[in-house]
Amino acid sequence: MKKIFIIIILVLSSLESFAQYKEQWRAIHAYEVPMTTGFFGMNFTAEYFPLNYFSIVPSYTIFLPATGKASGFDLNFRYYFTEKEKQWYGLLGYGYYLRRFEFNPEGKRSFNSINIGAGGMIKLNEELGLNPEIRYQPMGRNDLMFKLGVVYFIN
Repeated sequence: MKKIFIIIILVLSSLESFAQYKEQWRAIHAYEVPMTTGFFGMNFTAEYFPLNYFSIVPSYTIFLPATGKASGFDLNFRYYFTEKEKQWYGLLGYGYYLRRFEFNPEGKRSFNSINIGAGGMIKLNEELGLNPEIRYQPMGRNDLMFKLGVVYFIN
């Protein structure tokens, strides 16, 4: 019981600390290319900082294959190592990919995966920045993804 009480106190105290990132929002529009399929993807991402240097990043990607449809959903957690004009981070998360075929009897193919990667936020001015990212999905999809996005710093 004491351990649970101590954990609750530590979590509550970390929620009360204030720094540069806490409760900050970012919107990102990016272009993504997986290495194995080569499909071009349009990515829409939101980023929220519940704690300092730690963010929750849900994203949705629409891929553009020649036939059929493909999409992906990712829920990543980022930890920022720096906080200057160039902010670098590592990420870990979950990915879901769905590919629907048009002329294939297979119909559809879906993958669950783990995301491991790194990236950065390069501030151009107070409201805009660039977001390069590289992400590897070792399970399920077994793919390497490259992403380049434009960041809008909401607050």
